[in-house]
Amino acid sequence: MMNPELSRLKEVVNTLSKKGLNTYIIRYGFAQYLPFFNRKTQLVPFDLAQKLRETMEELGGAYIKLGQMLSLRPDLIPAAYCDEFGKLLDNVPAESIDTVKQIVEKAFNHPVKDIFSHIDPRPLGSASIAQVHKARLKNGNAVAIKVQRPGAEEQFKSDISIMKHLALKISKHFQNHVNPLIIVEEFERYTQEELNFETEAEHIEQMRTLAPRHITIPKVYSEYTNKTVLTMQYLDGAKVIDLSSAKKKQVLNVLVPALISQVFEQGVFHADLHPGNILLLDNGNVGLLDFGIVGSIDDSTRKRGLDLYLAILSRDTRTITEILLTYGTPSERTQVKLFARNVERLVDAWWQDIPSTRRVTHLMRQLFTLCAEHYITLPRDVVLIGKAMTTMELTARQLDPTFNFVKEVQPHVERLLRAHKTPTKIVKEITARSLEAARALSMLPSETLRTVQQLKSGEFSLNLNDSQFRHLGKDINLSSNRMSYALVSASSIMASALTVRIGPTIYDYSIISIAFLLFASVFVLALLCSISREHKTPNDIHTT
Repeated sequence: MMNPELSRLKEVVNTLSKKGLNTYIIRYGFAQYLPFFNRKTQLVPFDLAQKLRETMEELGGAYIKLGQMLSLRPDLIPAAYCDEFGKLLDNVPAESIDTVKQIVEKAFNHPVKDIFSHIDPRPLGSASIAQVHKARLKNGNAVAIKVQRPGAEEQFKSDISIMKHLALKISKHFQNHVNPLIIVEEFERYTQEELNFETEAEHIEQMRTLAPRHITIPKVYSEYTNKTVLTMQYLDGAKVIDLSSAKKKQVLNVLVPALISQVFEQGVFHADLHPGNILLLDNGNVGLLDFGIVGSIDDSTRKRGLDLYLAILSRDTRTITEILLTYGTPSERTQVKLFARNVERLVDAWWQDIPSTRRVTHLMRQLFTLCAEHYITLPRDVVLIGKAMTTMELTARQLDPTFNFVKEVQPHVERLLRAHKTPTKIVKEITARSLEAARALSMLPSETLRTVQQLKSGEFSLNLNDSQFRHLGKDINLSSNRMSYALVSASSIMASALTVRIGPTIYDYSIISIAFLLFASVFVLALLCSISREHKTPNDIHTT
């Protein structure tokens, strides 16, 4: 470890010691970084989560960001720590306006006066990675410029290197499912995205393209944006917390369906919609700010997220368990049956609550915590769905204490379900599943034969020349073909039933439904022919 990093490591260890955490410092092998007279154990503080949060705030920079990331991960750390780390404040003294101008000039290789006619010296916000200033372009447009602090990337890399060193030593003592090194490696990927403003700009533009009519996402000025400077449209509006009750409800009527659409339709969503990030603009639109926490999920994850929400409302604990196991990565210590029983217990207890106090997002958070207790690690963006929904519900209740999240969301979920049952979606899903099954079946003969070859090379041996086995490959091929016929037939019959009321029609019969039925008939006929020809010489392969 380089000398500056060694000095920083000593600072980290001594800060932990000041917070009364000597017991852990000694246990995990870091006592040599303490002054000799201070190498003694202490009683573990009862408010350990608070002490760790205070340590992160004092160390600043990457340590604050690590705590903020962990506050979003109830599947990795206990809920009490998530709540405490959620209080972390990332307010640091601002860089001078001269430094900001130097960064801008270096980023674009042009004098500031060639790009901006004015930059307000008072920052709108200041954090460990960047600070934001209001400015005006030469063409008169008002913008907000986000400028990365000088040396921020190098400082974060140094701190992450120290974190890896700490994690390697600590992981030797950890019997939990959470590997500290994996957490640091995920944090490294997280900060790489946050340190690259071009990634944030892509998220903003993607959300802006997909934004509904009454939502305003600031425009990104790409010609004045790069890795260290982000220039976007300045949104001027009223803070939602200062609005009248009627205006607050107006904002919620726009915001809630927008978030549902972002999560379950678009796949790119704002995961931190607290009141400070929401404005009511002069034109009546709702403006969104601060895109530091943005989730991005694929089609299958969106569908499972919708299925999870519906399963909770349907009290379908089996489906909830299956979705969480599909979402997450169980370890060898995961007891699936016990996990399923605990999911059932948790959901039953939630349904017994008073309806007015029942919060579906609170249950989602509890389910993610349960995953942690059963050594099931969830992907970051999946957890961000829960974070986005929870933050939105808390914001909604803060703006309107009578707001019923489930009731307000229900019509939008029903609309999405209807959209998922359109003929195009049905055909697409059936085709995808059929192709997936066909691929699996086509691999079955080769996989089986490969397994047989592996058995031959091991302690066990099979004589494939024996009359009982010499036709094994042909039998498997024949069986897999029949399974394919049956699968395609069943899928087509299902599609026919689902499209029976969809036009155009002939004599009150759906043409689409008839087409699927005819298609199924071809494969049913092929299946029957294959079965009828078996054991008839010369068709019986066992007689050759």
